Amino acid sequence: MSPSSLDAAMISALTAQEWRDLLWLAEGPDLMELTPPCPLVPLSPEPVVSQRESSDASSTHRVGAYVERLVRCWLELTPGVTAIGQGILLSEGKRTMGELDFLFTHQGSRHHLEVALKFYLHHPHPAGPSLADMSHFPGPNATDNFEKKRDRLVTHQLPLGRANFPEIETSHALVKGTVFYRPGEEPPALLPAAMNPAHRRGIWIRADEISRLVEEPWARNSRGIIMTKPRWLSGWSSDGAEAAKPIAELHRTLQVHFADSRTTDRPVLLSLAHEGATQESARVFVVPAHWPARPG
Repeated sequence: MSPSSLDAAMISALTAQEWRDLLWLAEGPDLMELTPPCPLVPLSPEPVVSQRESSDASSTHRVGAYVERLVRCWLELTPGVTAIGQGILLSEGKRTMGELDFLFTHQGSRHHLEVALKFYLHHPHPAGPSLADMSHFPGPNATDNFEKKRDRLVTHQLPLGRANFPEIETSHALVKGTVFYRPGEEPPALLPAAMNPAHRRGIWIRADEISRLVEEPWARNSRGIIMTKPRWLSGWSSDGAEAAKPIAELHRTLQVHFADSRTTDRPVLLSLAHEGATQESARVFVVPAHWPARPG
């Protein structure tokens, strides 16, 4: 893409971290395949060289709000997109019925877009096939799961747009994210309906297994960072602001984190790179030792 002067000004307002995160959204595969693709323009990595760095990727730690802000920028960079509405509250009397992430017009047609960033951990349920309440793909908060989010999009969030705005011609779900598997594990042959087989993949371990980081080949001799909210999108890269730390140092930090009663129930997301690499080699979710059970 050759940005117009308006596009260039918009891009230059982003920090380098925000631009990398936007590229991560734009270039990676969707996690769910539910709707026609959203008419968003492909983005070029070239403008990143001129971006300013910042210690804060966003003024909020809410990952969802950060992702929506990046998608708003992506829509504004897309030729033919006009009349963008965001965060449209729907109410009936004093009762709030829901909220639409985005409404926009593209080449004369009205579109509805729902956006989500989701992480799921492959954890087969002993009872058998994956059901809505017995998912093989729960989230870090195990009350959430892939099927629950998929079904809510299909039965509630997407229909809500047309029900309130009959001029909508097409509804879209843009769901990005990663599915984490146990070290060395391959994805199952049968995936839930609408899960993209080409989804991004990572590794997950429990807090009482963190010695694996310094013992096993997939992590040993790596360097990396602990990803902090809202920076849960693009991983470590050599041109980023944050220096990678040796895996032994990250291991010690995790030991302290999970030994502290104030943080022991908080999962930690790592971005690791093999020695000499310039980009992330592995994304690792470390969840509490009792996961997926609730503490107490």
